[in-house]
Amino acid sequence: MQETIGFFKGADAVLAICTLLGPILAVQAQKWVELVRDKKQRKLAIFRTLMATRAANLSAAHVEALNSVPIEFYSDKRVMDDWETYFQHLNSGPVDQVWMQSRVNLFIQLLVTIGRRLGYRFNVAQMHRIYSPTGHGQIEADQETIRRGVAGLFKGETTIPMNIVGFPTSEASIKLQERAAGAYAADGSLKVTIQSGNLPE
Repeated sequence: MQETIGFFKGADAVLAICTLLGPILAVQAQKWVELVRDKKQRKLAIFRTLMATRAANLSAAHVEALNSVPIEFYSDKRVMDDWETYFQHLNSGPVDQVWMQSRVNLFIQLLVTIGRRLGYRFNVAQMHRIYSPTGHGQIEADQETIRRGVAGLFKGETTIPMNIVGFPTSEASIKLQERAAGAYAADGSLKVTIQSGNLPE
């Protein structure tokens, strides 16, 4: 009989503890779920940005997303290995056609790895399909030319090319040119006429 009473007392104690801890555990579980969800959303935001800007790797959004990879994927060794390989390539040179092709291949590999971690099953061939209008490429090239040109001017490394293509063609300017041309002889010497008269005192 006393064993039965002891059992019920123990069960009541467990029930009381569960009743007290239940709301606390539920709140902690909810916080954990939200933490996991927020972390995945940040990773998805990085992936979306890198995907959307993969044809504009000089854009501020692309650079910011790329620099955020080590923060959000710190514990993912495969992603970090691909990111480190790509990062080292970006800081190497010289920048030529071979370097550019390697950059694209390493970046696509990084995208594929991140995508798989987030549940996307893109392959390398699919990642290479990028819509980039020719006009956008020309705009970027023109902007880069302007940026370098203006920077060179301020640094004193370049000058503004100038070419005179013509002179004013008004009647007065034509007469002036004719008089100027008539003041010179065929050999290029200046014609001088000496007239007799009193010299000024």
